[in-house]
Amino acid sequence: MNLESWISKNKKLLAILLLALIIFFIFNQIWPMSVGYLTATQGLQAEFHSLYTNGKWLSNTEKPSSFTIQDRTLSASTASNWFFGYELNFDPDEPDDGFPNLVATQQPIAVDMEVGPKHYDPWTVDKGLVTLPNGTKAQKIIQFEMWRYQCEWSINIELSGSKAEACDRRWDYGIAWEPNYGGVDIWIRLEPRAFVYFEDNPDEVYFAPAYIAVTDYVVASIDENGKMTIDDPEIKKEIDLIPKAKGETLGIYYERGGLTPVDMEEKVLTYKGIELDPEIFRDEYWIHISLLNFKPRNTVDFWTKVHNCWFPSVQLDFKVYVLVVGKWTVYLTTEEVEELQPHEPVVIESNPWKWLSNWWNNPMTQIWMLLFMGFIALVLIAVFAPGVLTAITAWMFRKKD
Repeated sequence: MNLESWISKNKKLLAILLLALIIFFIFNQIWPMSVGYLTATQGLQAEFHSLYTNGKWLSNTEKPSSFTIQDRTLSASTASNWFFGYELNFDPDEPDDGFPNLVATQQPIAVDMEVGPKHYDPWTVDKGLVTLPNGTKAQKIIQFEMWRYQCEWSINIELSGSKAEACDRRWDYGIAWEPNYGGVDIWIRLEPRAFVYFEDNPDEVYFAPAYIAVTDYVVASIDENGKMTIDDPEIKKEIDLIPKAKGETLGIYYERGGLTPVDMEEKVLTYKGIELDPEIFRDEYWIHISLLNFKPRNTVDFWTKVHNCWFPSVQLDFKVYVLVVGKWTVYLTTEEVEELQPHEPVVIESNPWKWLSNWWNNPMTQIWMLLFMGFIALVLIAVFAPGVLTAITAWMFRKKD
């Protein structure tokens, strides 16, 4: 059987193989460019984990049948909003009466690129002579290096709701009761995210918060019509929280509800010369914000009895120091130590064709070239083997019995 007759009998198979080959090369170039991570950043991730009020914890997994805010007894089973996580949305009663929603949002903890990291002197730990899997005796050395990065972090804490949730009215249209979140603590969990997905990364990398201080504090009020007033002096009288003054710091705790904060930087530096204790670099750390007074502002006109209200909104900006420790493990044996060779300098030569190389390596150029090659392939088939295209068309548009 000659080649021409074999091609004639296998037109459909050849058409399918050709199309598969073209699709493979195109997707092999395009598909990797669309692959990425949703949250693939290293560092600290903050989560509004829980509230603490009058001896009770409230969280996604802690939903008590009764708890109190101020002097009001409430229940998780009748709460209209109960969401804890990257943001907080909490309404312990009816959606349009009683307490307004307590809402907290944030931006990610991000490195301040204008401030360079502080580098500490590295230290090593000699683990002595060990036996490798291949039976070789080697000296095990663990090396640690630490940096301190300055980061920025901002959070918003506000109340939102209906006009009826701003206060309860008396029979004579005065104000009988105002919902106040004073006495509630917002506990935030800081979770280190230590991905190691680069070839030159250390064996292990650790992240820990070392210092969190307020750099700015902005108060705004929002009326029942949605109008916002920045730096409203009247709403400032209705709210108070810790921290809020510039320079005030948040205590960092090992456990939720902890009483004694930890000086992380001092803790780590005491371990210079010995291996890090896992009790220092943990899976989570805790901070909290105390709401001392946090309620809407209300006024009632003496003559018309018209009720007006404003809900508070607070933005806190923080400076955050994050400690980053890399751990390298090195095995030294006499056989594995290479003799030091002279360093060969790199000679940089001018390349007049660099623009062509850059053009060719551009992913969009490669995509267009692949499409062009596919078009050329189809033209060649149409000229030299038209039966293949006929077979493709017949196969694609054949009628099913």
